[in-house]
Amino acid sequence: MSSEKKSGIEGDSAVYYYTLSMDKELSTREKLHFLNRSLIHSLRHKDSMLLKGLSQKVYLCNILKQYDSSLYYAKKLIRYAEESKDTLYLAKGYYRKARVLSYIHNPRESFKSAIASQKYYQALGDSAQVGMRLVEMAISQERLGDYSGSQESASEGISYLDRNQHQAYFAIAHNCIAISYRKQKLYENAIWEYHNGLKYVTSGRDSISFINNMAIVQRDMGNIKAALVLWDAIDTSGLPAKTKARILDNRAYAGWLENPAINVSNELNIAMKIRVSEEDIEGLQASFDHLSRYFEDKDPSKALFYAERYLEVATAYHNSEDRLDALKRLVNLTEENNTKRYATQYMILNDSIETARLQTKNAFSKIKYDYTREEQQKLKYKSAKEKAEILLRNEKTENLILITIVIGLSVIGYLWNSLQKTREQARISRETQEAIYNTEIRLSKKVHDELANGIYNVMTQMEENEANEEMLDRLEKIYNMTRDISRESIRIDTGPAFAEELAFMLGSYPPGDTKIVILGLDDVPWSKITAEKKIVLYRVLQELMTNMKKHSSATFVGITFLNTSKVLKINYSDNGIGIPSEMLKFGNGLRNTENRILFVNGCITFDTDKGFRAEIELPY
Repeated sequence: MSSEKKSGIEGDSAVYYYTLSMDKELSTREKLHFLNRSLIHSLRHKDSMLLKGLSQKVYLCNILKQYDSSLYYAKKLIRYAEESKDTLYLAKGYYRKARVLSYIHNPRESFKSAIASQKYYQALGDSAQVGMRLVEMAISQERLGDYSGSQESASEGISYLDRNQHQAYFAIAHNCIAISYRKQKLYENAIWEYHNGLKYVTSGRDSISFINNMAIVQRDMGNIKAALVLWDAIDTSGLPAKTKARILDNRAYAGWLENPAINVSNELNIAMKIRVSEEDIEGLQASFDHLSRYFEDKDPSKALFYAERYLEVATAYHNSEDRLDALKRLVNLTEENNTKRYATQYMILNDSIETARLQTKNAFSKIKYDYTREEQQKLKYKSAKEKAEILLRNEKTENLILITIVIGLSVIGYLWNSLQKTREQARISRETQEAIYNTEIRLSKKVHDELANGIYNVMTQMEENEANEEMLDRLEKIYNMTRDISRESIRIDTGPAFAEELAFMLGSYPPGDTKIVILGLDDVPWSKITAEKKIVLYRVLQELMTNMKKHSSATFVGITFLNTSKVLKINYSDNGIGIPSEMLKFGNGLRNTENRILFVNGCITFDTDKGFRAEIELPY
């Protein structure tokens, strides 16, 4: 048999076994068996089939948690890709290596591989993969305490991604930013990021993770009741054991913080045992910490025992922050002869953490700088022609500056006139809004005093004359509608009692089986908001609640108020059936909310995917 024919058969066999390994009906080990057969044939030729097979082998070994094998084959993939100068598989190889290093808790090296992968994907012009690598780099930075760098990488990452095609990465990025805010004790910013991330969550399990994280932030802020409301809204049936343990432990610990007299030892112990059986090392750190704090006054010996377990697990997991926390607890719990030993360890570790944080931040900056400088060197002054072009551009720029000054003076005059017109339009808009509000009040009073009372008198007379029952029912329905119209258009108190009146209105809408959670209402500086804007906000939220009650069949409604320096942001969301897009286009109620908000220079956006969401921004 000729060598050429034999080579063709080998190539066909490699493709054949690779195709078998991709059968979704097979177990992971069965897939790996066929993939190994494919690699035996393709290794003889080191072609693109080999690179494809090695990439898939790293992926399958990761699923089986065979991380030593994963790392070995990831390095092999990179070496063969370098030999064949295959940029795509160099990008994939470094990506695979970064994932393995992340799984074995080596975030520093994972970051290096991710940035190498990003560089190759950038050369290929694949912006989506560039964005994904940046988000993964952000996770590594957060784990090593470079919080500002993590937020920067995550924000840059999502700028490369499409929010419709890469929802999972948007959710991961916002979660990463939120964690960094929480670690820096910027709790309100963390909650806002969790709300942003929740919009991109595609599974119920992930949404539960976000709600749990939001509850933890509320607990850290001291808002225990708000945290408990969020945990109570989570349905744990059908969840994986690790997630159930997480919710159970957090809920029980927060309940004890709210009322130290209650006994939650059973719940805390159940959660701990689940985590032991699931080998959930990170979860065990939380369990041992919570049990130690719970028993501190009740049984000091148990508190000490769990604090020691906390330190052991944190040390094994290489988690410096938790080791520091465990040592701090041991200093408080141990007798005097052991206190000094733990205190010394605490001071040494604290100093090393601060040094490591600084080194980590500098290391990440240097890695990024080295790659950036390498790219810049390639682009810098490619030829003498480019240098000449730069000089010519500079000369043109000087001429343009002179022209720009002349044009700029003309523009300033134009803008001044435009500003005067805008102020006049704002005055007219304000007067128009006030006229609309007064008309609503007048019509409401007329409906209440004349129409509703007139219908009521007719009903009374018909009852006395034993009128048709169906006719009475119709009249009663019309009567109730007029009362509703009247109630929805009552005069609004825009003074100090506005927040209380708004909360009462929101709380009065949901049916008995619908939960409503309102966050941040009392933190809003209502005195900074004008009366007309308060009226608009009240009417808009009233319309959203009316739509929820009539159309959504929601069982959970969340409304969050966030105060920023320039605008008040309000997030409304429910888990109902959503609203048809035609209703958003043609429904009078929702169209009116948009018009009202625009009257006061605000904005409102709607999202009907998986429930109904609205985001409102109202300038101060």
